[in-house]
Amino acid sequence: MDLAERLKIKRKKLGLSQTALAEAVGVSQPTIANWESGGHTPRRAALSRIAKALDTDPSWLLSGELPARLNPAHRHLAKPIHHIPVYDWPEGGADPASGQPARYTTTSERVGDAFALNAIPSLGFPPGTVLVFDRASEELPGRFLVQQPGGLSLEVRHSLDDVLARLIYSVVPH
Repeated sequence: MDLAERLKIKRKKLGLSQTALAEAVGVSQPTIANWESGGHTPRRAALSRIAKALDTDPSWLLSGELPARLNPAHRHLAKPIHHIPVYDWPEGGADPASGQPARYTTTSERVGDAFALNAIPSLGFPPGTVLVFDRASEELPGRFLVQQPGGLSLEVRHSLDDVLARLIYSVVPH
């Protein structure tokens, strides 16, 4: 696809007529028609006005590619990777994050004091599910990992009394 095609496709996608685009850019409708047919190429100043009118980047009009800083994936890919330790489910009420982690899982989201547990089958999760918790206490009701006499369990709680951490998400294998 060349500049002429990108210009025409973007204009139509925005629901603009050639006349409306011409008015926004400060040129005549036949000039827009010439650009869209490939008869002429817009000069640099006109290209900037076209890009502004079409809410796009001049580089995309010329090459079909967005600069890395404007690519939607860039924001995600620019985030640092954080490693969250994954522990086996603790026995008898022990601190879930005591001992050595069985492995690590990664996330690009910054999570306070996070740790993860390999879910046990009795919780009803598919085999291989990892539950990610955050120790940061927030004053919001939700699912929490709570210390119970005799062990750990998942429960809906409306207070943070005895809460060790909040379940923030689960990773379920496909």
